[in-house]
Amino acid sequence: MISKKCTGCGMELQFEDEKKEGYVPEEKFIMEGDLLCQRCFKIKNYGKNSVNNFKSEDYSKEVLNSVKKSDIILPIFDIIDFEGSFTEEILDYLRDYRSIVLVNKTDLLPGFVHPTEIADWIKDRLAEEDIVPENIAFISAKSKYGINGVIRKIKSIFPDKKVKAVVLGVSNVGKSSVINLLLGKNKITTSKYSGTTLKSINNKIPDTNITITDTPGLIPKEKRLSDMISVETGLKLVPAGEISRKTFKLEEGQVFMFDAFCWFKVKENNIVNKTEEEIGYKPIFSAYSSKNVKFHLTKEERVEELLEGDFFELLKGEEKKKYFENEFVTFKTTVKENEDLVISGLGWINVKRGPLTIELTVPKGVKTVVRPSIFKGKNKLEKIFKIII
Repeated sequence: MISKKCTGCGMELQFEDEKKEGYVPEEKFIMEGDLLCQRCFKIKNYGKNSVNNFKSEDYSKEVLNSVKKSDIILPIFDIIDFEGSFTEEILDYLRDYRSIVLVNKTDLLPGFVHPTEIADWIKDRLAEEDIVPENIAFISAKSKYGINGVIRKIKSIFPDKKVKAVVLGVSNVGKSSVINLLLGKNKITTSKYSGTTLKSINNKIPDTNITITDTPGLIPKEKRLSDMISVETGLKLVPAGEISRKTFKLEEGQVFMFDAFCWFKVKENNIVNKTEEEIGYKPIFSAYSSKNVKFHLTKEERVEELLEGDFFELLKGEEKKKYFENEFVTFKTTVKENEDLVISGLGWINVKRGPLTIELTVPKGVKTVVRPSIFKGKNKLEKIFKIII
């Protein structure tokens, strides 16, 4: 039988079993050239997804096989959810293969952040992992910013050679959207659903010697909060425009709530030999997340009432009930001045005046990180990085 692959997800096409991946009606398989499997057709035209039987190990194996055949890899990191996309599996590839690091969604950061500031921060984070890429490219799959620059960077490294470049990243980081922009057409299936791409897909970038390979999204071993809720609600945690920012000054005992998803209580800061200025001081921080996420400051005794009521609007009904069936953990941590506390898949806070000592309550397993601030400006980055779950 003639072998054909779905141009949307990479699965080998078949017409024998409608319930298996890669199914197309027999008449289409025989008569037509470029084909979408039934699953990709429904995603693309109706926004309907069907559950596949692939596991995280299957995706990892497929990515490994493609990377082994590559000349260069193009890992994509989401600057808005950097910790959720900055996984050990991807870092291992970066240590072993030549790379151009693509940083997506930089256009969603606040306007006061200069690109060189972000570039230095990224380089420092990679250096901490003993990684030195060939180059770093800032891109936006939404505005198409920086896409042509990626092609130029590949050509500058391989000026007179046929090149195979493999794009990789965690699920929903925007790989397929970026590749469609590089190809100049919407050839690969994109959707709001995790795991849309099932197999590696090779395409030649027009008027170049570059073959670009899309790979399945890798599943992070540490959870993103957005993975613990429905696809529709999770999309509301992804900023559609510039990320929302609001600044707070807290007193000991107050509770800050990231909508109904997680919250923390301010504890006493144990500053030794306090100066007169430090006596009675209040920590100041800015919170960053999607504009759909409601920031709220309250008293500890009101937290349960707010969670049970309808003050917060993103989680409702059965989804809200299911979310709070998760086991929650509470732990104490201190965030210093010019450090960020990140809740992967939700947002972060940047401490402007600290230290800020808190008791944080989050669903168990969600990746929670204290890192050098992304907005430190001219201050030198500390070479200290803590994972606190």
